[in-house]
Amino acid sequence: MRIAVIGGTASGPAAAAEAVRANPEAEVVLYEQGSHVSVGACEIPYFVADQIPEASTLEILTPEQFEETRGAAVRVRHRVEAIEPEKGRLVVESLVHGSRHEEPFDRFILATGAHARRLGVDGEDAGGVFTVRGLEDAVAVKNWLESEPVQHVVIVGGGFVGVEMAEAMRHRGLRATILDPSGRVLRGVLSDGMAGPMMEAIHTAGVAVRAERVSRIETDGHGRVAFIRTDKGEKIGCQAVIVGIGIEPRTELAKSARVKIGMTGGIAVDDQMRTSQRHVWACGDGIEVPRVVDGKKILWPLSPIARRTSRVAARNAAGAKPADSFASVTPSVAVRAFGIEGAAVGLTLEDAQTSGFDAEAIEIKHWSRVSTMPGAKRLHVSYVVERGSGRLLGGSLVGEEGAALRANVLVPWIRHGVAVREIVEEMDLIYNPPLAPAIDALRVAASAAMRAINKSKKSAR
Repeated sequence: MRIAVIGGTASGPAAAAEAVRANPEAEVVLYEQGSHVSVGACEIPYFVADQIPEASTLEILTPEQFEETRGAAVRVRHRVEAIEPEKGRLVVESLVHGSRHEEPFDRFILATGAHARRLGVDGEDAGGVFTVRGLEDAVAVKNWLESEPVQHVVIVGGGFVGVEMAEAMRHRGLRATILDPSGRVLRGVLSDGMAGPMMEAIHTAGVAVRAERVSRIETDGHGRVAFIRTDKGEKIGCQAVIVGIGIEPRTELAKSARVKIGMTGGIAVDDQMRTSQRHVWACGDGIEVPRVVDGKKILWPLSPIARRTSRVAARNAAGAKPADSFASVTPSVAVRAFGIEGAAVGLTLEDAQTSGFDAEAIEIKHWSRVSTMPGAKRLHVSYVVERGSGRLLGGSLVGEEGAALRANVLVPWIRHGVAVREIVEEMDLIYNPPLAPAIDALRVAASAAMRAINKSKKSAR
């Protein structure tokens, strides 16, 4: 059996390695059009900030190391132009030699990932305008900052990438401005109240957050960015622009193989990661997956899910028995920037209400440790709960310490339908003065949610 894996970074290498483990007799070949096959992309902001000094540090395994330790053949600088599953072959172009050829394979795993969304405005191709999706992007940004007279960087988008890149600019001693239509950061992840501590820290660090969109990028006489114009008619001078407005799945290759694309724009797969084509599986950032609690298909382009889906796709493509399956994703994200941790798990209130839940959100403030202990910090917690059952549907935490790892506790609670009453009455959470208070913030929030639910029930009578 010959198995072709198309794509590198996280899901492709994980799929190739798992396919070899599942079927040592199979010949597994990994194709990547770039020069790197296994890269830690989430470390990019810290590389740009000079906290990670060398680009090579971000390369987890070189192609040679991957072949030696994982047992799959690697073809970097090879772009797969088309997959023809009914003919059992793919068309490959060698970017080094400029030649095209066909190769026979029995099964195919699409790990083509996603690309950064573009602004779609005039001047976007100017020198000094960047996205930060891969290692080459990171190197390009850092080289520009070190070789050009950059003083001010405009960051478009107030999501995780935007916040982390703004912090990276301040770490380098540069001015930074975030543009986001909402006028704040982490929209769609944290509520207005929960985003408050992060916004305060950002402003304290000297970063402006403006409720504007880019309408045009203007250049100097040498094709380099000089300033941007916004939808409000403002002119903002800058010497670099970093665009972080989300991603779009790479589906061109899937479409060429007549693979079905889902409503989200991602590749549609079943619970075994098989596509609509019998001999084609898919995994990683380019696919849509069901969300826990409501089963809605979503895009969730993060490394943990990329690895989970890649293992399922690889084992099934390799013929492992019994077949492996993927249940659902419990959305969970976190960021630490400007001294603040922010984390969210499960559904937001808007998600829950859109999915038809009779839900409400509560927010509380508590302490990361016993309040009298040195270093104790305020911790903000929000729960989204179903009114009738008291089931926890989602949650978020924000604070200077203790937010992100506490959020991990919410993952199994949400995944297994735990009610807030169970959190109050049955969950034995850690108490240790320098680590956590006697009544943890997670339990305080559950108690507040119970009171809110009981009040709603009384009001409905």
